[in-house]
This record gives sequence, C-alpha cells and structure tokens, in this order.
Amino acid sequence: MRSDLSWTNRIRKLFGQSARRQVTPVRGRGLRFECLEGRRVLTLSAGDFNLDGLVDGSDFLAWQRGYATTYTATDLTAWQADFGAVAAVTTITLQGTTATVDGAGATVSGSTVTITAAGNYKIIGSLTDGQLVVNAGDEDDVTLILAGANITNADGPGIYVANADDVTMTLAAGTQNSVTDGATYASAGTDDPDAAIFSRADLAIDGTGSLTVTAKYHDGIASQDDLAISSGTIAVTAVKHAIKGRDSLAVSGGTITVNAGSDGLKSSNDEDATKGFVTISGGNITITAAGDGIEAETSITVSGGSITATATGKGLKAGTDVTITAGTIGVTNNGAAGRGIDADGNVTFSGGTTTINLSGATVLTASGSGFDPSYPSGVKADGSINVSGTASIAVTGTAAATGARGLSADNAINVTGGTITVTLAGNGATYKNASGVTDSYAAAAFSADVAITITGGTVTTTSSGTGGKGLKSDGTITIGSATGSPTLNITTTGARFLQSGSDYNHPKTIVAAGAIIIANGTTTLNSTDDGIHSDTSITISGGTNVVNAISATSGVGEGVEAPIINFTGGVTSIVASNDGINATYGTVSGGTESNDGSQLNISGGIVIVTGSDAIDSNGNITITGGITIIDGPATGVEEGIDYNGTFLINGGTLISGGSNSSMTKAASTSSTQVNFFLKSSTALASTSLLHIQDSAGNVILTYKPKYNASYFHVSTAALTKSTSYSVYFGGTYTGGSYVGGLTTWGLLTGGAWSPAGATLKKTFTTSASSTVNTQTF
Repeated sequence: MRSDLSWTNRIRKLFGQSARRQVTPVRGRGLRFECLEGRRVLTLSAGDFNLDGLVDGSDFLAWQRGYATTYTATDLTAWQADFGAVAAVTTITLQGTTATVDGAGATVSGSTVTITAAGNYKIIGSLTDGQLVVNAGDEDDVTLILAGANITNADGPGIYVANADDVTMTLAAGTQNSVTDGATYASAGTDDPDAAIFSRADLAIDGTGSLTVTAKYHDGIASQDDLAISSGTIAVTAVKHAIKGRDSLAVSGGTITVNAGSDGLKSSNDEDATKGFVTISGGNITITAAGDGIEAETSITVSGGSITATATGKGLKAGTDVTITAGTIGVTNNGAAGRGIDADGNVTFSGGTTTINLSGATVLTASGSGFDPSYPSGVKADGSINVSGTASIAVTGTAAATGARGLSADNAINVTGGTITVTLAGNGATYKNASGVTDSYAAAAFSADVAITITGGTVTTTSSGTGGKGLKSDGTITIGSATGSPTLNITTTGARFLQSGSDYNHPKTIVAAGAIIIANGTTTLNSTDDGIHSDTSITISGGTNVVNAISATSGVGEGVEAPIINFTGGVTSIVASNDGINATYGTVSGGTESNDGSQLNISGGIVIVTGSDAIDSNGNITITGGITIIDGPATGVEEGIDYNGTFLINGGTLISGGSNSSMTKAASTSSTQVNFFLKSSTALASTSLLHIQDSAGNVILTYKPKYNASYFHVSTAALTKSTSYSVYFGGTYTGGSYVGGLTTWGLLTGGAWSPAGATLKKTFTTSASSTVNTQTF
C-alpha cells in the first residue's frame, strides 16, 4: 500500500471523482463518509484499514505497516472480527487450455488469463498449461478467490502478479487449490519471475481453504514486496525457497507445511535495513529444509504460533536479531556444525517454548597452518543471548554432535528468568589450530566470549561427552545478585582426554578465564573432574552451593580452583576426589611446595570441605570470619589443610580433621586468633566425636569426622590465652543438628554433649604469648 496516498484519493477510489469537495467522517462503528455531491454514503468497517470497502488480507498488510504508529492490537482484533464477505465478484472458469470470464476486469488470450482492474475475482476449474496474470494499475487492489482452482504452467509461474497495489489471495472455504510450475522457465533473467506464485506487489493469503504449491524451477510462493499469511492450509514443495517475501514475511495464522531444497521461509531485502524481516505471530508451521528453516536478512520475531523445523543449515537464521516472546518452536538440525537459532546480532527470549535437537558434528575448516572449528550449536549469537520472563529453552545434542554448544554467544549470555535445559552427549577431540599447534575442543552447555551472568530462572545442564563443560566463559561468570536468586544444576559425567604431552582437556562444570562470582541462588555442581575453575579468581559471597568433583582417575577432581579464592558468605559444601579447594597459579618455578603467591581468603559464610587435601594452597590462607568445616583423608601424605606460604587464623570458626601426615603444619605464628593444632597418636574413629571444653565446662565445639582423623586444626573466637581446655574423644550428643545442613558428620550445634563413654585425651593451658598451641597426645 502506498503510504503517500491521501485520504481523499483513497475515498475517491470508492466514490469516484465526484468526491472532490468535502468528505465528512461521521462517528459510529467504523467510519461513514458522506460525499456532498450526490450524497453518496458508504459505511466502512473498523477493520477496513485501506478503505477499499473490503475487510481482507490487504488490510492486514496495512495494519502490519502501521502497527505501533497508526494502528494497535485493538485494531487487529477489529480486523479479525470483521473479516468476511467481499463485494461484487468476477468469475473466471479455467477450462484446460483456455478459460471464460463472467464479469469485468479480466480477459483471456489462449491459456493466459489477465486481470487488469481492481476488484474481486473468483477462480475455479483447471488450467493444464497456462497462467493467471494480474497486471492492474499502481493503485489497484485485487482479490483472487481460489475456489477449486488448479493451475499448471510448464514454463513459468502459475500465478504471476506483474503489477498492482495489493493482491489478496483468498482460499475459499471447503476448496482445494493447487499451483504447479515447470522445471524450466521461458524467461530466466535476473529480474524475471522465479516462483510458482510470483508477485511484484504486496501479497496476502487468507481464507480457510487449502493451497498446494509445487515449485519445480525455484521458489514456491514469492513476493517482491511484503508477503502476509493469515489463514488457510498451505503446502509448498520447492526446489529452492518455499515461501519468500523480499521486503517482509508475516505469518499470523493458518497451517503451513513446506519442503524446501534451500530455505523454508525467507525474507531477503538486503538494501533497506528496515526491511527483510520475518514475523510469526500465529499459525502452525512445519518446515523441512535443506538450507535454513526460517531465514531473514534482518530480524526474526516470534510472538505466537507453532513452528516445527527440520533443517540442515540453521533452524532460524537472522542477519540482525532474533526475538521470541511467545509461541512454540521446535528445531531439529542434523547438519554438520548446524545451528538451531543463529543471529548475527542478539537472540532474546522472554517467553514461549523453544526445543532444539542437534545431531551434526563439529566441522574443521582449513585456516593458516591448521584449522578453525565450527561447532553445532543450539542457540548462537554474534552478539548476546538474553533470557528472561517465562521463556523455556531445551537443547539436546546427541553423541554425534561432537563439541556441541547449547547456548553460545560472541558477547554475553544473560539470564534473568525462564527455564533452560541443555543436554549434550558429544565427545571432544584434538586438532591442529591455525598456528599449527595441537589444540582441543569439547562440548559446552553455555559458552560466551565475554561474560555469563545468571541472576534468575532455572538452569539445568548435563554434558556427558569427554571433556564436556557446563558453563564456560572466556571472560567472567556471575551467578546471583542481591535480588536475583537463580537455581542451577550443572553436571558433567565424561572423562578427560589427552590433548598433547601431559596436557588434558578436563570436564568442568563451571570454568572461566576471568573472575567467577557466586552471590546468590542455589547452585548444585556434579562433575567427574573439576567443579569450579577460574584462571583469575573465584568469589562466593552468598547462596547455597554444592560442589561434587569426583573422578575415578587418581589425582583428578578439584572442587574449587583459582589463584585467588574468596569466601565471604553463603553456604558452600565441597566434596572432591583430589583437592577440595585449590588455590594455585599452576606450575611455577620451585616446584609444588614453593609459595606461588596464590591466596585463599575466608571471611564469612559456611564452608564445608572434604577431599584429598581438603584445602590446598600453593600460596597463602587467611581466615578472618565465617565457619570452616574440613575433613581430609584418613591416611596417607594428603592432609586436611596444606599450604606453602602462610596460614593466618585471624577470626571465624575453624575445625579441620585429617590424616597424621608429617607434612601437616600448624597455623602461622602471626595469626591473631588463638588456635590449636592437635596431634593424636591414635585416630579418632569416624563414628566418634571430638569434644573440647574449658575448665568451667563451657563448650568450645563438638565435631564428628567423616573419616578417621588424627590431626586437627581448631579455632574459635571463644578461645583465649592462658586458659585451660580439655580435649575428649567419644561421648554422646543428643538433640541439635550439623552446621550447614550436613546430616552424618561435621560441627554439631544446638544439642548437648555427654561425657558418658568418652576418653579425656588431654587437658592443657594455652600459651600466654602465642596464639598457636600445638598439643600431642
């Protein structure tokens, strides 16, 4: 529709040139215009936006163009309510290789029917080798009512709109219609028609009948301007693209099934940044495509309807952004390095249900002295991925989807709401990178180059392939906020694999090159290798956090690992087959027992750790607050607490049990809070208790180890210098509970300890000058 057409001209289309003086709008349902010359009166429906006397698909196009500026959702409701019968109709009867016309506005020449004027044309019958042509005026609106029409053209489009303002193709109720072209066209130039139904004008399709399009040459249904589908049952099989609107493609209803040799639904205008978009607000769409399911030169917006796409390229591919606010989307992609949703800009989910299944492998493309990998991805954005509201996203990658990504962003992944589930089974692999160096890749549920921020919603991921990752960022990872409390369940079950030399690609539930911050929420991590790893720092300031890093491979399975680790709040429970907490810069000069300058700081929260070396710092440890509960191995050289630099206890509560390793050391003498290093010649059984009280019977703590323990570190704010304390093994404890939600071991509180059956191991008086008290018994 030409937006510069004046209201007077529009009404003259209805009343004729006699409407050259005054046109008066009269209030009421819709609009009533009175032409003062001749007093000709016509009442227009509220849904007749283009003022042609009809409520049809061209009005939907008018609404679409003016939405948010001229029209509103209420106007669309009016259009839907008023959609109905048309005025005078010219009937065209197709008869094999010719046709007859009953009415005005159309002519027949051989097997070609040409419509030359605005109006409504009912098409019935069959053309075995012919063409229906619309060649009307620039301001003419034409409605084609297909009422049992079957058109075949061996060397061109079956229906060709050469010129008009808007064309509406209405599929009459209860009728079946078909259009078929040939494998070759008589005219095959760059600008010549290339679709079984081809329009150079805006094209709208509506009605409740059916239409089958078989395109043997190129595209199925194509408009050089806007294309809108609001209803009908439409099936398209095309050698190339099934349905294409160059300037835009809008689907608001109908049942659409397409099978395309290239893209299913497409908008291709690459010359105007305001065009080339696809919008889906309704309908049931099923796509099978050798290329992309839905492809837009600019944006794709889904606000309703149901989309089921099976594609080899991308399920949804946008040159700018993809926005999903409602509707149901299902994508199956078996193409190598295939993608469910792919955007050169951002992908935003605020509602709807999106399900993506991947089964294509990673592709290695020659680059430099080696290769660059391209990964199969559920959602891939060159910008950011944003998930909020009620959005539901599920991505599954089969074992064939090697190195798959669930959500992958070149910028950031931001989750403030919704539900995300990613399940990946593909293995990782080695390859030569562009520099010619042996490198490796592995699957990752989330992968971002800049940042991953999750402050709301529920995220559940499982990576079962070798080297698989949960959350992976080349930048930072932030979980939770002061007001945002997400729920995360991240699992990796695969094994590590050798990259080169002694370097392995390890499964990790959370891994980042930059800082990792956990501030709130409920985070549960289960890994067959590492739990949380950062090359920079890890800070846990809130939330309830469970980390299980259990590997069957000796020496593998770090719970929390980074050069700088800070615990300032929250409740964190760590179980690891190797180090529970490992502060390290990695291999440094001087070997594993040198101080590499790494730092573990505990200033708040509850930290519960078990592991082989429950806490291991290749640098320093400083405890100034919080509650730290540790249980190391029962025997061997590994310890409850191992450090290379300094170990300062300046506040908080600490209880640690471990083996009688000769490597275990007391805290540093520069500690400011009184502490004990207790060394027992006989181990405290895991079924027994360690109880400490002062001479007045005031309880310092009662602790039950997870494993047999011989050496203990103890410190609380209640300990003082020059004070007598007694240490017991055994006794009974009634009532109360374990601190931090533990159920079978740990620090007991809220109950009562009884000395019945206990053994007094030692009574001693703390130093008057030193905060460190080493006692052997």
